[in-house]
Amino acid sequence: MNLSRSLLKAIDSLGYETPTPIQAATIPVALQGRDICGCAATGTGKTAAFMLPILERLIYRPPDDAVTRVLVLLPTRELCVQVFQVTKDLSKYTSIDTALSVGGLDLRTQVARLKTMPDIVIATPGRLLDHLKNTPNFGIDGVEILVLDEADRLLDEHFEEQMKDIMNQCSAKRQTMLFSATMTDKVQKLALVSLKNPVKVFVDSNTDVARNLRQEFIRLRSETSREAVLAYLVTRTFSHHTMVFVPRKTLCHRFVIMLGFLGIKAGELHANLKQTERLLSLQKFKEGENGVLIATDVAARGLDIKGVKTVINYTLPKTYARYVHRVGRTARAGHGGRSITLAADNEYSMLREIKKCSKSALFERVIDKDILDAYTAKLVKVEPLITKVFEEEQEEKKLRMMEEAVNKMENKLKDTDDKGKKSERNWCKDEFEDKLSRKHMRAQRKLLAFTLGKKKGPGKPVKQSDDPRLKDKMNRQVQRAKKAMKTQRLRTDHEKEISSAADNSKNKKVKRNKRKGSSFDQELTSIDRKSVKKFRAGPSYEEKKEAFEKKYPGKKFKPIRR
Repeated sequence: MNLSRSLLKAIDSLGYETPTPIQAATIPVALQGRDICGCAATGTGKTAAFMLPILERLIYRPPDDAVTRVLVLLPTRELCVQVFQVTKDLSKYTSIDTALSVGGLDLRTQVARLKTMPDIVIATPGRLLDHLKNTPNFGIDGVEILVLDEADRLLDEHFEEQMKDIMNQCSAKRQTMLFSATMTDKVQKLALVSLKNPVKVFVDSNTDVARNLRQEFIRLRSETSREAVLAYLVTRTFSHHTMVFVPRKTLCHRFVIMLGFLGIKAGELHANLKQTERLLSLQKFKEGENGVLIATDVAARGLDIKGVKTVINYTLPKTYARYVHRVGRTARAGHGGRSITLAADNEYSMLREIKKCSKSALFERVIDKDILDAYTAKLVKVEPLITKVFEEEQEEKKLRMMEEAVNKMENKLKDTDDKGKKSERNWCKDEFEDKLSRKHMRAQRKLLAFTLGKKKGPGKPVKQSDDPRLKDKMNRQVQRAKKAMKTQRLRTDHEKEISSAADNSKNKKVKRNKRKGSSFDQELTSIDRKSVKKFRAGPSYEEKKEAFEKKYPGKKFKPIRR
């Protein structure tokens, strides 16, 4: 492929010898500067397929011109971190500068990093728009290469408006590379709008699972036995290198606690965690410290976690494409893997669709009934402990939220200027985020009612905590918050009085000036010869006639001659 020596050295240090089909087809075309619409199965090396030609072109960039030339957009933070790490590994023997911009990480560090104008920026759409509005000296009008990875996910309802805004701000003369594991109608429409004479590189449309994946399913006798079957599988057979996909974030946390009582170290990955916690949980699973990772669909796409041997679907996903993405976390890059799906009676239609679409066979896994009953009895004993842990965490969460609210109020008072106004950051919000913010405000009001011991509604009193230390600490924080709010209120009232007094004096001054005004000042706007002569001579014949006809309509104008 005639790549530079620095890139070949980095590729060799990573242990790669031959390119994958998507890399062999994409790299020569991308080096020519053509737009590309690529589609290949997950785990086939799409990241290196678009990053290697980008790095090759950046090696020969002008050394004196500091500008951001490449923008890579991805839907999730974990995927951004993964692509950023791959880029750093491939460019370690070059002088190419790469920056990461995602939510959940330190904002000031990212702002300082973007001000240096790095060659490559890897970002999520929301955080990128935030920086475009609030970070000075940073723009994407000079971007020469735009990469949209996991494009079908980028076109979801939460990202669609943000993507339109970003595409409008990019340069029209850019090279655009669009990649997706599943080619949908939305992706094809985006390709028609954003790509110019693109080269279509379709290794496959990813409508089937990996060939070396063994697919199994378990028929559930009842919906209540689902948790017991999961505990049976994880504790007996699949306690290492296993990913469990669940539909809700609360279930993630519940199963981590449940498996902890059963002696299994498990981690969780979902949107309720902070970004640092998500990265730490992912790192512990990669290093083998946690044998099981319980996640929502936030981890179902694009993540390349080496050594995953088993994927368990706690419930069947709604679409076959989502099932393909989930089980694609194992059996990657030629390695073998296993997927196990729990299916109840109401999920057989989706199971039949999987059987119909999959080229490989599905096997039914049989579970020992007596052992399953023993695990059901274990979970019944553990249930009070799980409930107790949840209650303790809720108390800690409420206390932490109160501390954060008080600290936020104190910081707000410190950051205000002499006029009492704060220069707030312009955040980019769509309709979905506005709903979330309104929901957060309602939760804050409920929490304040809880701490003050007020009623939540008619006949529904809110319980206060029984712990006296927690009660005292909350009361102190509420008093501090009230005092701070009172100080702020007095300050704003004083400012309103001053501003209203100033407005009244201004209005009086304007009225006084109006009374003092005269026609003489208005008429002598010009002091040239013509205007002075006109002023001395008085009104002309036509002006006198017009004024007379207005005053006496119907009468004939007869001027008096002297």
